[in-house]
Amino acid sequence: MFRQMNPNGHAPRAQDIEGVLRHPDGSVDIAAYARLAHRERAAAIASSAGEAMRTVREMVSGVRTRLASAATSGPASGKQHAAARRGAACGT
Repeated sequence: MFRQMNPNGHAPRAQDIEGVLRHPDGSVDIAAYARLAHRERAAAIASSAGEAMRTVREMVSGVRTRLASAATSGPASGKQHAAARRGAACGT
C-alpha cells in the first residue's frame, strides 16, 4: 500500500481519506483490510508457484528434447566424443 499525502506533505487523518473500508458506524474496518491482504498474499503465492512450475516444465521439456536428439544422432559435441574415447580406453 502507498501512503496518501496531503498537499502540505502530511498524512491525512482517517476521516479525510475517501474510499476507506468502514463499518456501518463509520469506523475503519481493519478486519476488511486483513482479509484483502490475506487474499492478495494467497494470489501472489499461487502466481509464484505457477511460474515456478512453468519453469520446471520448460526445463524438463528441454532435457527430454536434448536426450531424444542425442539418442537418435549419437554424441552431440566434441567433448562427448572425447569422453566416449576415454571411456573406451579405460575399459568402461
